[in-house]
Amino acid sequence: MEERKARILDMVIDSYIDAARAVPSAAIAAQLGVSSATVRHELSALEEEGYLHQPHTSAGRLPTLKGYRLYARKFIPPQRLPKSQKQYLSNRLQSVHGEALWQQVASLSAQLSGYAVVVNLPADDSLMTLEVHLSALSSSRLLAMVVLETGLIRQVMLELDPTPSDAALREAESSLRQLALSVRDMPVALEDIAKRAEADVARTFRALAQNWQAVHPPRIFTEGLKNLLAEPESSDPNFVRSAFERLERPTRENNDHTISHADLEQALAIILEEAFALVSARLAVGTSQGELLLLGPTRMRYPDALMVAQGMSETVANTFS
Repeated sequence: MEERKARILDMVIDSYIDAARAVPSAAIAAQLGVSSATVRHELSALEEEGYLHQPHTSAGRLPTLKGYRLYARKFIPPQRLPKSQKQYLSNRLQSVHGEALWQQVASLSAQLSGYAVVVNLPADDSLMTLEVHLSALSSSRLLAMVVLETGLIRQVMLELDPTPSDAALREAESSLRQLALSVRDMPVALEDIAKRAEADVARTFRALAQNWQAVHPPRIFTEGLKNLLAEPESSDPNFVRSAFERLERPTRENNDHTISHADLEQALAIILEEAFALVSARLAVGTSQGELLLLGPTRMRYPDALMVAQGMSETVANTFS
């Protein structure tokens, strides 16, 4: 693209990101110090090429997804998050573990970026099972507290009528402590031990094996919804409804307007949709792999969002390497 045309496109998008209003040619002409006729000519060319559109003849121009894609790709790879902010993130993350860690990641990312955030952790059945604690809640219900590596704790409710005796539960816990298996391998091992165990212990193991899938469900942590509702677009009920629908399916769904960048430390991507932009970054703690998603309108502050996403990805990796 010619230099002046590219500069005008950037100016239109910068102005629209700041003000959320269609950009008139006169405003661009005043900034460039050229005539409105010259700018209108360039704007018309950009519109013909699919980078801008004009809602109606008397309105200014708005960026299209194609325009945003050309604009946003310039910020990948992004600038580095300042060392002081990285240290702040590291200090805040070191004090939390397990599920609280991921909620803290979501909260800090929303705080720094100003956007809605989803941390999406797929089920990870490679995690090791460290401990299983068994407690009778009633005459027919048993609670299994499963402690996994990285400090994650899962509660599994078992229906057993009658519940095993305290002695049987202690024996079951003792047998479970001798197992050092991944979440994936535990159900088979439990069924195998049940074949050789005393009746009450066997019932406990079989019930735990049958309900073991509750130990590793996908986990989703959200934060910063108020940031999304503070955007001018939130005055449109369709935008709000679509935003919440998108947050309910927090997966990276690439399309023709996806912009990606990968290196050894993290993977970054911008996914442009009709009403939204999502910035995606990889999260890794030990064997746990997840994804950080920042969600905002397509009128997103891309340099800031990308810097925060990459900075959080690197901080998590370095803090828990």
